[in-house]
Order: sequence, then structure tokens, then C-alpha cells
Amino acid sequence: MQTAVKGATADSEDAVILPIEHDAAIEFREEHRATGTEFWCGSVNGCGRKLFIRIGDDKIPHFYHQGEAESSCRLAQRSRGRHDIEPPIAWAELRRWRVSRGLPEGKVDFIDPLEKHDGRYLHISGPRGTRDTRIVLGDLTIVKVKDDARSPQGREWDWFVHHSNTELRGILDEQGIPYGPIRFSQTKDSAIMQVFLAAADNVGDWGRVSRYEPAPHRPPRPPAPAIPAQAAPRPAPARPSASSRAPVPGSTHERADSLESLRARIARMRGSDDAPTPSRKQAPTTKTPTPGSDGQLPAELAEAMAQLKEALVLGDRRTRARCVRRLRALRRRHRAQLASEDNRTIKALINQASTSI
Repeated sequence: MQTAVKGATADSEDAVILPIEHDAAIEFREEHRATGTEFWCGSVNGCGRKLFIRIGDDKIPHFYHQGEAESSCRLAQRSRGRHDIEPPIAWAELRRWRVSRGLPEGKVDFIDPLEKHDGRYLHISGPRGTRDTRIVLGDLTIVKVKDDARSPQGREWDWFVHHSNTELRGILDEQGIPYGPIRFSQTKDSAIMQVFLAAADNVGDWGRVSRYEPAPHRPPRPPAPAIPAQAAPRPAPARPSASSRAPVPGSTHERADSLESLRARIARMRGSDDAPTPSRKQAPTTKTPTPGSDGQLPAELAEAMAQLKEALVLGDRRTRARCVRRLRALRRRHRAQLASEDNRTIKALINQASTSI
């Protein structure tokens, strides 16, 4: 534990923080030992028992309970370090603030409902017919506190909310409930509770709680208008198939015509009198010659190129890939027999088909 209250009893309002630096802790201990100061586990968020200072080499300086198990103290079981000084300071400041406004001191209850998050708050309740005070110390808000902020009884309370708790501040703004944003500024061995004092021109500054005057209540904000349901989106028009699309200049259909011209030129190189008739819809029916036979190389290439051209026209990716592999194999096998121009033409065709796969 890093915090305690010092004085004659555990109800003291003088809360202190033990420094964690070794030399500073020794100085703190000697200074208070000379005056006979006693330290207590505060009655607001602790067990109210006496505390002692321990300064060693293995652990950081801390307060501890002597002769009794730490398991019986709720503060020792869920210590939040230096933040444990905030509940006793808030209780002391707001007790004086309530008295200055003609309200009874009341009874304080400290709630720390969350283990891994900071949802701490204090509630000061007075006799029936008097105003209560709710102080939210954590930056997170549990469901009960939210419900209290929206309830009719919550409108009758005085609210103080940590300035970083934007969720609860938003709820109070919606309900038209005034509240004081608070923060804690740590000093050398203690802390000071401050509240934001807003002025009429909406310009303010942080000051002591004793100067805080709650603003008048406002009517709650009207609920936001309901967003009309949107009509279901219209289905997108069906995309035409590849075979039904019109040829586009520079597209696959136009490139296929050039392939037909290449096929005719290769046929003329064989000495054939009749060039094959270009066709876009049907694959050639010529039977594949046996590779390696004399005089059959141009026919193999012509047929492989024609089949690749047909695959480009029909948009068949699987057939296109198979034709590319076959044409590459024939080109490697007979590269020595190909003229330079024919080799470049076949290579260009393969590259064109490969980029479309």
C-alpha cells in the first residue's frame, strides 16, 4: 500500500502518499517519526487499522498492517497505488462543501466494483429529504451508475465526475443534470482535489471544491429522430457473358484476326496453294502430326497457334493455359529450325496469352 491517513484516528482527513524512492521514503519516515505521527488505513476505503512503514532492499517502500493478515483489508487486497489517496481526499473535501451549503455531512459509501478497470465511486447520503452527493472517481462507468444518472432520483443529487469519464458526462449532459468535472493533482506526499469552475462566458479554470456552485438543471434533450429504414438495394444487372460482348478495338477478338493472318502466312511457307480459312468459333480439325517427322514442323506450330487463338477468342482460361504450355514446348524443341522473325512472332503470341491467364 502506498497511501494512508495520518493523525490521531483513522477518520483523519490528512491523507499522505509514501514515496517509492528509497532515500525519499527514509526522509519521509524520519520526518514523521520525529513528530510522533501515526498512520492509519483510512476508514473511507480501508479497514481503519494502524499502519507502519517498511523500507527494504527487495521491495519498494510501502505501508503494512502489523500483526494482522492483509487478507482482511479490502484496500490491501485491491490496492491502486497512489490513486488510493483519492477517496479519503474526496470525502474530506465534499463533507466540508456539503456543510457550507447547509447540508448534513451524511454517510459515505465507497464502491470499487471492477478488478481490472477503474469504476470507483463514492456516494454520500444524508437524512431523508436532503440531497445526496455522487462522486465518480474512475474513468469507466458501471451499469448501476448509468441507470442512476437517468433516474428521477439522480436528478436530485449533486454530481462530481472525473474529467476523463466522457461516457457518464455525456449521459448527464443529455439529462440536463449539472455536474462538476474533477481531477487530482499530486503534490510531494499528498494530492489536491480540484473541480472545473465554468464561468458565464463558458471560460473557466480548475479550482478548489469550496468555490463550486452547481448550475441550474436543464430539461433533458429530446431523443434523436429515428432514422428511416432504407429500401433494399436493387440487384445489379447481370453481366453479359464473354461470348455475347461486342468486340472492342484492341480486344481479344481483334487480336485473333491477326493470329488468323499469321496462320495463313505459315501455311504459305509450307508451299500450300490454299491458305486455311479463318474461323472464330470452331477449333481446327486437322489431326496433330507426329512430332519430329520431316516437313511437319510448320503444321505443328500452325495448329498450336490456331488452338491458342481460339482459346483467346472464347475466353477459356484452362484451354489457353494448356495451349501456351504446348506452344512453348514446340518452340523449345524446334528453335534451331525457326527463322528469327517466326521465333519473335511466336514469342509475342505466348507473352500475349500469358498476360491474360
